[in-house]
Amino acid sequence: SGLLHALLNVPDERTLLGQPWVGASWEGFVIEQALGALSSVEARVEPYWFRTSDQHEIDLVLDFGRERWAIEVKLTASPRPEDMDRLNLAADMIGASRRFLVSKTSRPASGGKSLSCDLDGLIAHLRRPPG
Repeated sequence: SGLLHALLNVPDERTLLGQPWVGASWEGFVIEQALGALSSVEARVEPYWFRTSDQHEIDLVLDFGRERWAIEVKLTASPRPEDMDRLNLAADMIGASRRFLVSKTSRPASGGKSLSCDLDGLIAHLRRPPG
């Protein structure tokens, strides 16, 4: 992410937030950090993404063998309930046992199998993978 921003001559956060691709950049950064956290604990995991023809998607699916986690990334400080509903619908399609809606929120919230949290919250969970 940092190299891309340098190549695109993005000098600061204010400029970055004004770019039309900032959401994709944030998504890539979160995925990179998540996979890095998993490699530090040597977790056996197969990462992939999921998308249906009718636009249901999950940005990062982590398959630990006996357990599957769904991670959706949103560049917002206030995730909407509809974001969690869409994540849960797609996560049900793949049988995910844990669901994370990662955003820039300062107020984590949970409900059943689902957790809305910031990147640090996700990393804390990834440092304790299943199995």
